[in-house]
Amino acid sequence: MKHNRFLKIIFLLMLTAIFCAGCGNEPDVVVIRDSNSSGTNETGDEKKYKIYLITMDLADDFWKTIDLGCRQAVEELGEVDYVWTGPDVNEDAPQMECIDKAVADGADAIILAASSPWGVNESIDKATKAGVKFIYVDNAAQYDCVAFLATDNELAGTIAGETLKQGLEDAGITSGIIGVTANKDNVTSTNLRIQGFRKAFEGTEFTLDNTFFMEDNDQSLKDFAAAHPEYIAFFGSNERTARNLGEQMKAAASKQIVMGFDTSDAVLTLMYEGYLYATLQQKPQRMGYEGVKIAVETLQGTYTKTNERIDTGVNVINKDSI
Repeated sequence: MKHNRFLKIIFLLMLTAIFCAGCGNEPDVVVIRDSNSSGTNETGDEKKYKIYLITMDLADDFWKTIDLGCRQAVEELGEVDYVWTGPDVNEDAPQMECIDKAVADGADAIILAASSPWGVNESIDKATKAGVKFIYVDNAAQYDCVAFLATDNELAGTIAGETLKQGLEDAGITSGIIGVTANKDNVTSTNLRIQGFRKAFEGTEFTLDNTFFMEDNDQSLKDFAAAHPEYIAFFGSNERTARNLGEQMKAAASKQIVMGFDTSDAVLTLMYEGYLYATLQQKPQRMGYEGVKIAVETLQGTYTKTNERIDTGVNVINKDSI
């Protein structure tokens, strides 16, 4: 009897619930979001995209300025979950780990300054197959992307060469050996700058030495410069080499002429003090800013280009420009 009475109570409760569903108050509804939905949430707001910036390392001011541009675009756009990360050292394996972690974290797009042309392609391939969109900045991998925002590095190298030639002419120097320096030999951007730089001196009385690669060892570059007081000039093809060359010129009170690249506070200070003749200013903030904009437009389906190359430009900066 008690069992039958319990069943009657359950039945009456069910009838009451059905009856109330037709009354003034709507019942609660559980909505399951479709992962293949149109990109808007239930309130009609734009979908929040997760965008990663992954650079070669986290130390150089150049990367910090790209991050600044990314943050500017994120602030303007809203509804973007943005993360900047990178390895402690500029090597392929730790950068691949950064890419893999970004994908595992749900990245929709990655803005990447590749550590080398081919070294991280395996991770890019896996990420692309998972639906992640890639925009390269400064240094591209040899793998398809949406867009590549960078300086025309070969042209920039030629401009650096022509600028140094003017400095040598102003100093009354018509021949001699010029030291050429870079950080690593597997970075396309600096290799192209050096290629353009060498072209500027073709047919002249100047001799350009083989490129010296410092391989992340600042002191090795300073030692190299100190060991060659006979060189009339040096070219530092990125911020780190330009800074180290300038610091060595200052420490040795040397009058050798240094042509730099990039415009960190340290580089600009050394140039103002007279230890660098000039430097080339890239536009990393523009790279980051436009990179985020393109990433969002791609995810929204309004940017449909592939492997689009965008030259972000370069300016010559000297002491008078500061």
